[in-house]
Amino acid sequence: MTGKPFPEKKTSSKLYYGWVIVAVVALANFSRSAETFPVLGVFLKPMTEEFGWSRSVFSGAMSIGTLLGGFIAVGAGPLIDRFGPRWTVVIGTFVIGGTLILLAVIDSLWQFYFLEIVGRMVTMGIVGLAVSVIIPKWFVKKRGRAVALSGMGLRLGNTVTPLYVQWLVTMGNWRIAAAAAGIIMWVTSLIPSALFLRRSPEDMGLLPDGDLPGDAEPYVAAKQEKEQPANNVDPEISLSLKQVARLRSFYLLVTAFTVSAFLATGLNLHMIPYFTDQGLSPGFSAIVVAVWSGSGAIGSLLFGLLAERYSIRLVMSWSFIFLAGGFVLLLAVQSTSTGLIWGLYQGLVNGGMFTLQLVIFADYYGRDSLGAIRGAIQPVQLGANAMGPLAAALVYDFTGSYFLVFSSFIFLSIFCGVCIFLAKPPVEISNKGIN
Repeated sequence: MTGKPFPEKKTSSKLYYGWVIVAVVALANFSRSAETFPVLGVFLKPMTEEFGWSRSVFSGAMSIGTLLGGFIAVGAGPLIDRFGPRWTVVIGTFVIGGTLILLAVIDSLWQFYFLEIVGRMVTMGIVGLAVSVIIPKWFVKKRGRAVALSGMGLRLGNTVTPLYVQWLVTMGNWRIAAAAAGIIMWVTSLIPSALFLRRSPEDMGLLPDGDLPGDAEPYVAAKQEKEQPANNVDPEISLSLKQVARLRSFYLLVTAFTVSAFLATGLNLHMIPYFTDQGLSPGFSAIVVAVWSGSGAIGSLLFGLLAERYSIRLVMSWSFIFLAGGFVLLLAVQSTSTGLIWGLYQGLVNGGMFTLQLVIFADYYGRDSLGAIRGAIQPVQLGANAMGPLAAALVYDFTGSYFLVFSSFIFLSIFCGVCIFLAKPPVEISNKGIN
């Protein structure tokens, strides 16, 4: 199966429109940070204390919403491939912002569960999927840096949003903070997404990366590993979901990313509660999270550039080993200084992994069916995403500590690194099939 030929249309001398897409996706990522676990973690203690809920009850709403989002993504992925992401992102952002605003007036558990389930379901199953597949469709050679730059929006959001949310909680109450987060989401993302998002460069008569037809350089140079060429593949061959499902690498990637989703969310929702349990103030705990996210922006760009230069498989394998070291350091956090050191280190690693996960599927399997491929694995990955916070909360409620949770994360991180190392890309693809 060979890829489709690019249209013989020349680009103008203006800025490649793909960079406009990067900016709009960055804004969308910034806005959806309000419904991510590092921000929701700010609400955990004030809400559970006001209503008398356990941490498991609070986490359960996010888990159910995230799990349902995985099933929605199965249908949303092919639709995004076919019709584009514009109205998916616009409508999804409107709904998510609305749930946060309505959260400010709840007075019962069922209201909290309804709003949070809807918010997480749309965030993870629709908007999160849409923004994850947009950039790889617009870039090939520069995919790593483009994904990294768009991902900086989420990192910036997770830097800024916990700070102003914690400040509003301290100065007023959590209800004001929730409403403010929803309004800011609408302001930052709705109009840019509606006006500027497009499905692919081919829809606008453009080529990936802004290249002109006839460029001597191929869209992606084969990445070299020490032992052998990493990708002896026509870079514009795109595999269907059916073809990908026959590949061993696919299942190894899914396994690694499923486990890593469990780790990430198990940590993210409980970061601020963990730091306050360790003796840090709520305000400084929010600062540690901001440092974690801010350094993640640097890590995202750094690892994105490394993925363009070296084997993404090896870069990602090592990133999981570094992640294991981050959990070791987390257990040692007892003061503001160790908290800041952890935030800097873990942020760099975590930001890099976020970028690499978005890049590797497009590098391995092409652009055409990327939404369908990512959508098909969302139920499994988001199932783990949903269980991480709940599992951490249950262990905490049972033992009174997060020690067992974060200790197990060390070994699970190493396991993910091994899976990625074994997940070699397709070696040969031809009209006769995959070898």
